[in-house]
Amino acid sequence: MQDVSISDRVRELRRRRGMTQEELAERAGLSLAVIKKLEQGGTCRMETYHQLARALGVTTVWFTSPGSPEPVEATLDDIVLADMRSAINPPVGLGGRPLYGTADGDHPDLGRLGDAVATAAAKYHADEYDDLAALMPALVRSAHHHVDAYDTGDRRRQALRLRADITGLAGRYLIQIRAHDLALIALHASLRDALQIEDVPLAAASISSQAWAMLRQGRLTEVERLCADTADQIEPRMSKATPDQLAGWGYLLLRAASAASRNNRAAEAREYARTAATAGAQLGRQHEDLAGHISFGPVTTALHLAEIEVLDNQPEKAIAEAAAVPKGAGRVNTSTWDRHRLDMARARLRLGDADKATDIMTQLRLTHPQWLRYQQYGRDITRELLEARKRMPSRDVLDLADFMNVEP
Repeated sequence: MQDVSISDRVRELRRRRGMTQEELAERAGLSLAVIKKLEQGGTCRMETYHQLARALGVTTVWFTSPGSPEPVEATLDDIVLADMRSAINPPVGLGGRPLYGTADGDHPDLGRLGDAVATAAAKYHADEYDDLAALMPALVRSAHHHVDAYDTGDRRRQALRLRADITGLAGRYLIQIRAHDLALIALHASLRDALQIEDVPLAAASISSQAWAMLRQGRLTEVERLCADTADQIEPRMSKATPDQLAGWGYLLLRAASAASRNNRAAEAREYARTAATAGAQLGRQHEDLAGHISFGPVTTALHLAEIEVLDNQPEKAIAEAAAVPKGAGRVNTSTWDRHRLDMARARLRLGDADKATDIMTQLRLTHPQWLRYQQYGRDITRELLEARKRMPSRDVLDLADFMNVEP
């Protein structure tokens, strides 16, 4: 089937299942127009393929077919990210060494660099992406020069760890703004530094973020295999494990769960998430600012169980899992909680409660607009809200559509 187009695959499998286009649209929770467009040669997002796969009883990657992408015009983002590209992926001359550009002109100061990393992490968790865009290129270059300044010893190790921290944060920021290939370059650099100093929790955090970028690219099978295999390699001894070790292992399992659930393997996803929950239970409560600037604990794993049910189109179970999130165990970081709120908006919408879904989305728009405007998931939910209120969308839904740049 290598030469068969995606549209042919959808049409063939639909007919094999004895379904009309209307029946497939209803079972997948999609509009008839989407099914017709796809069978006529159009393309869809990975989330749409996931819904089709669930309706047709196959894995999501069954629909993927290699080929050249359609040509697109260059966008302003190519220019806006030019300085970041130069810092993360610098040119290499005949000498074989990356040309990092100029440093800040001062003597190396690891303490000051560490303070700058803490500032960048705080801005990332506060969704201050515009500030990060201005700060990050210079910070990455400074980290390169600090590593070059120390040949051996503790200072060299500290410089490498700080650079791994910085490039890891840069990678996570780049994922948020959907620059996934550049994010992977940054995260591979972070992993190399973490491995060089044998910092396993930091390496696990880099791999986990790498998996997140790959999820955004639809590389579901690769992500599940990468994270499950790495988790097997670093599985800690629960009674003696540090919070960093538990978090690194647990997050890898949650990434494997995310990949499996998006690939229509809900049973496997639940198993990964429940295994990760043993690490959260061992911690007892959320731990902040762990290796890689992550938060992990029993709340993290509970939210992922709710996400799996949303992806499996089980909105009642998703809301039940959300209600079971442990109280008094601390809070996750803002972006993780906001992602959970998107899950709850979709669950409410799937249960026919468009008003509650609208309230959740409106609150996100008002409280965390910088984060929300980059979320494709938020745009998908906005389109569903418009579809649910096709005849007379409310003012809040219209305002949301305008903010998310979705045509009413």
